[in-house]
Amino acid sequence: MARLESVVVVVGNALYSTNAAVLILGMRCASCLAQCPLKAIEKSLPVVVRQILDIIKQTGNTESELVQVAFKSLATILRDGPPVQVKEKDLVYLIELLSPDLEDPSRQASVFTLLRSIVARKLVVPEIYDLMEKVSEVSVTSQSAQVQELCRGVLLQFLLDYPQGKGRLRSQMAFFAKNLSYEYESGRTSIMELLGAVIVKFQAALIQEYADLLFVALVMVVANDESAKCREKAAQLIKNLWTRLDEERRNNLLSHLHAWTCQTSQPLLTWVSAQVYGFVVDVAQTDSESYVQTILDDMKASLQRSSSAITSDNDDEDNVQMDVELAWQLPYHSLTVLAKILRIFPAFSMEDDKIEWRLVTEHLLFPHAWVRTAACRLLGLFFTAIPAAIPRADLPDDSPLSMTGMHEVARKLTQQLKSEHLDEALSLQVVKNLFYIGKCFYLLPVGDIAAVHEDAENMLDDEAAPVDGQRSQDDKGPKGNNPLPWLFSKLSYQVKSGHIARRSRSATKVRARVI
Repeated sequence: MARLESVVVVVGNALYSTNAAVLILGMRCASCLAQCPLKAIEKSLPVVVRQILDIIKQTGNTESELVQVAFKSLATILRDGPPVQVKEKDLVYLIELLSPDLEDPSRQASVFTLLRSIVARKLVVPEIYDLMEKVSEVSVTSQSAQVQELCRGVLLQFLLDYPQGKGRLRSQMAFFAKNLSYEYESGRTSIMELLGAVIVKFQAALIQEYADLLFVALVMVVANDESAKCREKAAQLIKNLWTRLDEERRNNLLSHLHAWTCQTSQPLLTWVSAQVYGFVVDVAQTDSESYVQTILDDMKASLQRSSSAITSDNDDEDNVQMDVELAWQLPYHSLTVLAKILRIFPAFSMEDDKIEWRLVTEHLLFPHAWVRTAACRLLGLFFTAIPAAIPRADLPDDSPLSMTGMHEVARKLTQQLKSEHLDEALSLQVVKNLFYIGKCFYLLPVGDIAAVHEDAENMLDDEAAPVDGQRSQDDKGPKGNNPLPWLFSKLSYQVKSGHIARRSRSATKVRARVI
């Protein structure tokens, strides 16, 4: 132990050398000894720190290896050694010296190492607040992911440990919100990473105070950002924010969403509010029961507006193009929200006043594949919750559980199978829904077999020579009381027609290659 004590004296003397190499070795040894539990270190460390500061001042710049080593050694001593008092004027000098090097790649490592040590020791001077404003900017503007991470770490520790006046904290939150729309994706994602840590680690009272500001800014990212990565991060931050809020703040945010849903003159606000409703349902789960009726009412109004935009000839696949300019976002997100609610509250399927299923079935042939898939999945949840039974006569014709409504749903589902835009997910859901409808039709008594054959002949004629402007006979439904044979006949003719069309395309390709 005595030898180690003497080593401390030797290292201390080395710091007064005029040789740069000796000074470098001396500072490195001093930083190592500072981590040892020696009595001599506690006494000598203030002198060592003062001498290292003098070395930095004598050099006058940060470009030399000597100063870079001095920064790293000083950082280790402040971070891992016994508490050392640093004079305010020395701290100010260090901060002013560090500031220009924040964006210099060759010197950033030592700069951030020292800066983190200063923040960890909670050394306070007014100049450090100005320096942190620059660190905030670098966390956004830097093109280096490593530098951005260093900035976020220092800034988060500063925000958590240093006293923040109300005006200063509001300015910082406004900075976060503003830069969520920064020009480059790397800057936006960096801010969202930092904001995610802030939402999790800040006191709930502070998060609630700035909830409106952050919520609106994040919703705008979801609505406008071209980067899928940024939209996903913003969605997750909205969910995290929701979990930190009390009932009053949640109701306030829900009032914003309700108001945006009613803004029919601003389509962007209407569909993004529906999407955010989905985030709320995702995170709240069964706790959303107190306000789920408001969400259901808003989604119903959204689907009604969407339904009115669908032209009367949209039921005919030949007249509908998938690339028509209809606003697909509103019905897609509305149907998705309803599906989320139905998964959490399956009993709502039994209640007629919860979801207007007529609006759902009207979107089965909407000219966008995502809307069709959402409508089919929602209908599948409905069918899953309701046991297969004979179509009910006590329901209105537009109900998917009535005879007329079930036939109309079956007709639209089979029409979907003819679409060239059909994908695997949609086709699987269509088949599941048709299987349920087939089970319901199976429970009906068998009618006149002659009527079934007549229906089949009509379908064959209509498939071969459709009349322009008229719905084909198979779409009008069976003439007899035989919905299940009608459904099988329709599907079988579609399969046959599809097979013939595929063979014709293959033959055409073969002839083209031969020619």
